[in-house]
Amino acid sequence: MSLLNISCKKAAYLISKKEQGKINLFDRVTLSMHLSICSLCKLFEEQTGLIIRNTKHTHTEEKLPEEVKERIVEKILEEK
Repeated sequence: MSLLNISCKKAAYLISKKEQGKINLFDRVTLSMHLSICSLCKLFEEQTGLIIRNTKHTHTEEKLPEEVKERIVEKILEEK
């Protein structure tokens, strides 16, 4: 594997890092090249961006009721 050819796992890591604003120029170029050929990682980037944008305005002091948390966990476990 060449320096500029990265795995989808590495691309996902770089996408997350990019959302935090902590990505250097080399990684940005490498990620851009990967995204130009990988539609699944491009979709992951779009979905991650959407989630980040839609959760920026939520209040961190607000917490879900325990009952809601338990239902979410149950749904996740049912899908496994």
